[in-house]
Amino acid sequence: MGFARYHLLLPALLLVAGPAHSLDLLHSYRQALTQDASYQASRAETAAAREGAPQALSQLLPNVSGNLTRTQNTTDSAVPGFLGSVSQSHQDYLSASYVLSVRQPLYRKYNFAQYRQAQSQVESAEATLEKSLQDLLVRLSGTYFEALMAQDQLALILAQKDAYGGQLQASKRSLETGLGTRTDVDDAQARYDMSLAQELEARQNVGYTRRQLSVIVNQPVDDLATLDPARMELVAPMPANPEEWIKRGEEVNAELRAMRANIESSKQELEKAKSGHYPTVDLIAQRSRSQSANDTTINQLYLTSMIGVQVNVPLFAGGYSDSQVRQALANIERYQNLFEARRREVDQQIRKEFQNVAEGVAKVRALEQAERSADQAVFSNQKGFQAGTRTLIDILNAQQQRVNARRDLAQQRYQYLMARVRLQGLVNSLDENEITLINSWLAAAPAVAAR
Repeated sequence: MGFARYHLLLPALLLVAGPAHSLDLLHSYRQALTQDASYQASRAETAAAREGAPQALSQLLPNVSGNLTRTQNTTDSAVPGFLGSVSQSHQDYLSASYVLSVRQPLYRKYNFAQYRQAQSQVESAEATLEKSLQDLLVRLSGTYFEALMAQDQLALILAQKDAYGGQLQASKRSLETGLGTRTDVDDAQARYDMSLAQELEARQNVGYTRRQLSVIVNQPVDDLATLDPARMELVAPMPANPEEWIKRGEEVNAELRAMRANIESSKQELEKAKSGHYPTVDLIAQRSRSQSANDTTINQLYLTSMIGVQVNVPLFAGGYSDSQVRQALANIERYQNLFEARRREVDQQIRKEFQNVAEGVAKVRALEQAERSADQAVFSNQKGFQAGTRTLIDILNAQQQRVNARRDLAQQRYQYLMARVRLQGLVNSLDENEITLINSWLAAAPAVAAR
């Protein structure tokens, strides 16, 4: 039994410990949109930030207030008369009043700047939410492919263990008939024992990576759709010039958009600080009605209307406004430098992932050829063993090289996929369409479960 049985072994290796929950990447994506706690927190944070705009706008709109008062009053009075006599009286009466006031800001530099700042903060929050989505897709894809790699690694180890077991039995029979050596038996036994230890570690890794995925999608993961190399499209980045990707990334990268909005917000903070030197102008209107307002107006009714302009001019605030201006200028410089530092990092990341995608195509092709060469090497060593020119150890070494070639090939395919995902995420184009495309390269198949 050898590596030719690799694909045939997978169905037999399925160990089911409960109801199966088959997942592919697209299903995982849709599940994560509603179940990933980190992304849901980002959505709630953005929803809260959106309320900043109407709150700031309300400070520019009319403010209407009303006041209604009704009281029961008792007045005892003593009034000296002309001849020294005192006139006393006792009165019980009701008093009532209402006031309706309207205030419309006409000029408030602080409030205007505050509204523009709120708009920038909402823009930053929306961009941050988009970054959170891109991060979720990258994190989900990485976790999904890590689980597939762990699954592939376990399958390779099980196939290798099967091959070592067969070689061990063959070497024992050869030793019994006098055609083999004790060295061949010991070497095969050592390799078989090592495969048992590797199997335990691989099974633990399968369970761990699936649990990581289940945290994101919030459901048990028992079976995953696997990568089908025949469906996979190895495509170099388009456009083929990394500078075009960098230019696009600087324009649409969600994190950079959020930081640009933060710079604009800090500029409006400067305008708010400068407003401490500017007057405020409000239009005010008021209508009031009072009856028996006090003991000298008992049973008297007054109806008063008023409209006018109120101007408030700041004269001196102890240098507070000047300090705020200096503070705002320092914060603008800080945000601008943070943006520039991050822009350079994003440029470097785009260039790196572009190179990983471009070189990944060639690496996968090269490792596919290495796998074919490893298959041929195993076949040649088996023929050489039959002809007496190769030993059992040569066969085992060739088989180990084939395992390494298949493992490296699987890893490189996943690395190519992740480089593609990260590159799309950096230019803000990682969406359901891209996930659907990658998902079309998967094939539903029973997976190896951890024990």
